[in-house]
Amino acid sequence: MIGYIIVTGTAGAGKSSLVGALADRMASLGANVATLNLDPAAEKLPYDPSVDARDYVSVAELMDKGLGPNGALVAAVDSLINHVLDIREEIDYYSPDYVVVDTPGQLELFAYRVGGPLVLRGIMGDYNGVNIFLIDSIFIDNAISLVSALLLASSVAVRLGLPQVNAVSKADMLLPEVREEVIPRLGEPGFLEFLLEKDKTYEGAGKALAEELARAIETTGFIGEVLQASVLEPETITLLAAKAQQILAGGDDYKIYDITGQ
Repeated sequence: MIGYIIVTGTAGAGKSSLVGALADRMASLGANVATLNLDPAAEKLPYDPSVDARDYVSVAELMDKGLGPNGALVAAVDSLINHVLDIREEIDYYSPDYVVVDTPGQLELFAYRVGGPLVLRGIMGDYNGVNIFLIDSIFIDNAISLVSALLLASSVAVRLGLPQVNAVSKADMLLPEVREEVIPRLGEPGFLEFLLEKDKTYEGAGKALAEELARAIETTGFIGEVLQASVLEPETITLLAAKAQQILAGGDDYKIYDITGQ
């Protein structure tokens, strides 16, 4: 059985770097790992993908036909549905234990349209998958940014309908007190509201809305354990890989927010 590890997150969060680091680390521990790039607009990647969407669709060619950059990316991702069987055949050639999947930097063009999740499910078939959502460490700077990032993470969990691990990327850039005292407590009831109350940067209706959103996120039990990841700290990659493998093996009970009922 193949286990799919999908990496999502906002542009610049370090998805491609993490895909390469995860694949290398898991392979070093004895797993047979394939990488799948689903970003047709990627110019350079820090790893050599086993299977590459750019072999099937071309954003440049679509732009030559008159589409803008975003329109061309949308059309490219959507058109991958015509190549799902070929992509699956390529993956099967490697007989992998795990497939680590890189997704487009423009998260909204992949996760919030029909095409992205449809292509992903078509490629995965009946195999298990887990989504790793990367929260860029820049969002940890203030409480409202953090709530916004977690809200985005929760909406992606709903869109993809997969068990999801939330991880803060580029964790090496954070202060020790943030890593030791803030991130480990994010899933603690009332902690987000506590952070919002302490944050005097914003006041008024915006802050009140953030407090309501924080309560909604906490009520669902969505946050759970937030891991830390840095490609400069191999031990964090090992822990993230272990968590993904544990979930894929059914050894950890994560909620699946699937609105399709499938």
